[in-house]
Amino acid sequence: MNYCHICDTNQAKGIFIYDLYICESCQTKIVATDPEDPNYRFFVNKLKRIQKSPLNS
Repeated sequence: MNYCHICDTNQAKGIFIYDLYICESCQTKIVATDPEDPNYRFFVNKLKRIQKSPLNS
């Protein structure tokens, strides 16, 4: 189980983008979200954590 940094829960299936884990459910939601959808900004803000990773320095 890994901690999803989008939905803040522990999930078994997902991917790591650098050190940020995203579960399958959130991956699906991110890909399907239209930029006009109010949730789009939510996902963008959560994904900004990738830029703050020490691995990207």
